[in-house]
Amino acid sequence: MEKAEFIRILKKYNDGTASYQEKQFLDSYYNSFEVRTDVVELLDAEEKTSLKEQIKAGLQKDIAAAASKRTVKRFPLFGKVAVAAVILITLSIGVYFYVAWENGDIYPAHYYSKHDIQPGGNKAILTLANGQQIILGAKGNGLLAIQGNTKIVKSAIGQIAYNNQPALLNEKADVTYNMISVPRGGQYQVTLPDGSRVLLNSASSLHFPTAFNGNDRRVELTGEAYFEVAHDKTKPFKVITGSQTVEVLGTHFNINAYSDESTLNTTLLEGSVKVFNGNQEVVIKPGEQAQTTAGSGAISVIQNADTEQAIAWKNGLFQFKDASLETIMRSLSRWYNVDIAYDGEIPERKFSGKIYRNINISQALEIINFSGVRFHIEKASASQKTNKIIVTP
Repeated sequence: MEKAEFIRILKKYNDGTASYQEKQFLDSYYNSFEVRTDVVELLDAEEKTSLKEQIKAGLQKDIAAAASKRTVKRFPLFGKVAVAAVILITLSIGVYFYVAWENGDIYPAHYYSKHDIQPGGNKAILTLANGQQIILGAKGNGLLAIQGNTKIVKSAIGQIAYNNQPALLNEKADVTYNMISVPRGGQYQVTLPDGSRVLLNSASSLHFPTAFNGNDRRVELTGEAYFEVAHDKTKPFKVITGSQTVEVLGTHFNINAYSDESTLNTTLLEGSVKVFNGNQEVVIKPGEQAQTTAGSGAISVIQNADTEQAIAWKNGLFQFKDASLETIMRSLSRWYNVDIAYDGEIPERKFSGKIYRNINISQALEIINFSGVRFHIEKASASQKTNKIIVTP
């Protein structure tokens, strides 16, 4: 269904001239807001009531706008997306979009596109000390390898664990180093030898020892990861990201250190974290974020940081706040393993909102499409090895 057709039905509904079928169509979308349990997961009762009122008010406002103008550039629109995926997105222009898929028979053209791309999943490559690589997605649960005094076990789908067992293994074995690499379109969790858990986002890697025998617990990160560090006051846990070091004793925090982002962000949820580089050192408390500017290395502390946004990815969400289109597309690029190209000038419009990560890319793009930005999917071929999204502002 075209947007103009949808607006026409909305206007008829407001005028009282809509047919029985048209009324049913609109009512089913509006009323679905009350019964979707996944909306409750995103909003509290007050937010839910407020949003519904804004949806209704927005519909009335844009129906009036449609009556006075022949062309409408932006308006709230109910579109179809994946089953179990309810998307709430807010544009900086102040218009709310609520998007849900009911079991109806009207679908956007994108849904049937043969060029669609599925979301990422549990994918990673484990590189052992001797250079051997293990494709984790192809392995079943159980013992994967033995490194020094440590057994490496695939404990569940998307998870591996390093278990020190000195009573069973050679206690004099040298400590070796492993690396887990998560490609674009993947995520993976690793439990380190000390019991600390690390969830790696797409296009990320972690280099770490198979046993923490020294004076500290040191790992090296590229990309993004969420850490739940086991407490050990005798051995600080250090995360190296380029020229920056994050030091903790035991805490929960997220580090976003993608090289194509303008800042390196360390967000603290529990405990205490020290962030330092060659020029500066700061200590942040729960609810704060240390932002290190790329290039200069200057560190600033954001108080009352949006911790929910920082860890949304690990909870199965994209969450943006006043984000540029380029920022959003970089996130989509990593998760869906696609290249991004722009055909025309990139708009300066800002976006805020939440989108579930378990939907196909065409359905995610359709949300942004409401703002007037257009997309074209080019599938990989013999001449183009990677899927590509062409953005036409």
